[in-house]
Amino acid sequence: MLLFLSGSSACTDDYEFLPYEPEKAAPTETLLFRCDFLSDGETALKEFDNLENHGSWSIEERGLYFDGASESAIYLGLNRRITFEERVTRVRVSLFSDTRFGLHWLERDGKGGSLFTVDAAAGTLNIHKFGAEDKIETSIPFPVENGHVYMLEAVKSFRSNTFTITDTETGASASVATASELDSSSGGNSVEQNEFKGGRQNNLFGMRHLSGKSPFVKQVEIVASAAPEPLMYLIGNSITEGDLVRETARYGAIMASWLNGRVVFSGQSGSTIDGVLVRIANEVPALRPKFVMVTIGTNGGNTREKLVELVERIREYGSIPVLNRIPVKSDGSSDLINETIASVCEELEVASCRFDLATAFEGDTRRQDTSLFQSDLLHPNAEGHYAMAKRLFDIPGILLYAK
Repeated sequence: MLLFLSGSSACTDDYEFLPYEPEKAAPTETLLFRCDFLSDGETALKEFDNLENHGSWSIEERGLYFDGASESAIYLGLNRRITFEERVTRVRVSLFSDTRFGLHWLERDGKGGSLFTVDAAAGTLNIHKFGAEDKIETSIPFPVENGHVYMLEAVKSFRSNTFTITDTETGASASVATASELDSSSGGNSVEQNEFKGGRQNNLFGMRHLSGKSPFVKQVEIVASAAPEPLMYLIGNSITEGDLVRETARYGAIMASWLNGRVVFSGQSGSTIDGVLVRIANEVPALRPKFVMVTIGTNGGNTREKLVELVERIREYGSIPVLNRIPVKSDGSSDLINETIASVCEELEVASCRFDLATAFEGDTRRQDTSLFQSDLLHPNAEGHYAMAKRLFDIPGILLYAK
């Protein structure tokens, strides 16, 4: 006490206050999917489907190849859905001097999305334009050595893409990258998505033989890049994904800032509870989060039976379910949807963030506070996301789990 009263350690304007920032665990890779065509052969091929049942892919001692039976059979899609926001896809493949080969992450309906191609004939590595796959967004020269084995690595990080090729025999490597742009004319976080250069969080992975000699695909691996033992896994539709706002302005990102960054995302535009049930089965058992926070219903599809199945499945995976009310819709239809969610939460003793109260006009959950939404009156703006994030504290004791 005497030391403080003596004046020898009085505060001055020169004192630099540094806020406490807990050390965050470095991201690690968690395996979501792997198949080896050299060792598993036809068993591995069963993990894939020909889109629209076109054509034929076959296995031989060098790996998976396109047999050329039908030029319409260029697509081969993985028969499971993954939308984890930070993910890396690796494909080990033999390429030839005229091969044109691509990896894609498509929209939920199998159309559009992010396309990455190696054009050995032109000597380029490319990321194609989102929504216009016949156009190239960005490209870099890269000479392909005939018959060499390459590692192709496609990284999705929110709406940014990076595509890397490495010659496993010579070590030669090159990368291209693209990211979405935001219209910052309104300033601050209240900015709208200007162009989805990096694509959305598409959930259908696949491979394409475009022309030339077929490559031989040897192995496919998809991993989640996240800190180990995430505290909370967020899943939902475009509101969780964060349509029309900056990445850091999303309600989940704000919650993450209060939980030492231990939050991971799996939001996808247009999603319904059916897609959520599928994606949870593909991602949660591998990630093993403490909480699984679900915000679903804005696009319809919720039923009491499916919500009960969702809660029970999350608990089977060893996680604690959080079933949020959806934000208020301008047509008032959210009120009935939230009544169903509330009844399931009460019946099964499930916590819920009151996103309806956060976005209601003067506490009336049948009326939308339009000041908290984008011009479409469906997607919350930055202020709306912040109001929703504050409802994190509807979860009893959530901060007790933060390290």
